[in-house]
Amino acid sequence: MMVILLFMATALGTGIRFEEKPCPHGEGTVRQFFKVSGNTLGGYDSDLAVYSTRGQFREHAVSTCPSSYFSVLGTDLEREIPEVLRGAVDNAIARSRSTWARPDEPKVWERYDTAARIATALGRDHFAVAELYLNASWTVRDAAVGVYVGGLNGPQAAREILSVGESELAKTLPPESIKLLRYNLARVAHRGGFNSDRDRHIDAYLALTTLTESERAAGRKLRRLARRIEPTYQRAAALALQAAIATEQSGPRVAQARYQLADVHRRLGELDKARQGFKDTLTDTESPREVRDLAAYLLEEIGK
Repeated sequence: MMVILLFMATALGTGIRFEEKPCPHGEGTVRQFFKVSGNTLGGYDSDLAVYSTRGQFREHAVSTCPSSYFSVLGTDLEREIPEVLRGAVDNAIARSRSTWARPDEPKVWERYDTAARIATALGRDHFAVAELYLNASWTVRDAAVGVYVGGLNGPQAAREILSVGESELAKTLPPESIKLLRYNLARVAHRGGFNSDRDRHIDAYLALTTLTESERAAGRKLRRLARRIEPTYQRAAALALQAAIATEQSGPRVAQARYQLADVHRRLGELDKARQGFKDTLTDTESPREVRDLAAYLLEEIGK
């Protein structure tokens, strides 16, 4: 059972540094962060999110100006904003802020939403917008599940851990072990995109009478982020991925977008669309072997 319990709510910080840069749209300065060190030892998910055991740089990749809430990837801070588009940028910021839970204290995924809307206003291509929305969804997932320090390498590994966990739950376990196991299995299932398993484990966890107040709050947070918040950005990513695929007929980035769209559909419970997307991936010679292997496994998982 120990392998199932190698989760941390937060990880050791990824090595980063920052520089103050002039805000491109608004007054004052904004921080641009740079990754100094990190790793990929936390594994990867079916939608190609990659994890470091030292924290995720994606949490620092978007720079947001304090004076205006203008938000872009730090690597885009020096791009010039045409004067004719500044009104469109202001409108994009306002539309995004209207969706924030706290208009003056945006979460990292809300700042990604702002960056995606601004990218659209500035005429960036659909692939760039999709990448921003995918990263937004991944930052929600980061907050929901933390880091699996043993390395969770894809959905097949997640399924294997879930199977081991079911065997453990069939045993007579002390209450502390049961609640730890249920909570961590919910986290593994969410990483794998296995929604029914996630919901079953988190509901069973929250039904336990032995939870402390903080433990119950953690379970409710996981459920809320996984069921309500992350899908918001997945749906936005799906629209951008669809638009991206429509702009180009073939090529490596179309192949990746097609696969990621299929898996987003799977994670949203849109299984017919997911099946077709995985089948298209399997016949796409531009798709890397690793991606086709993922598509084949997930197609088998959801049923052909």
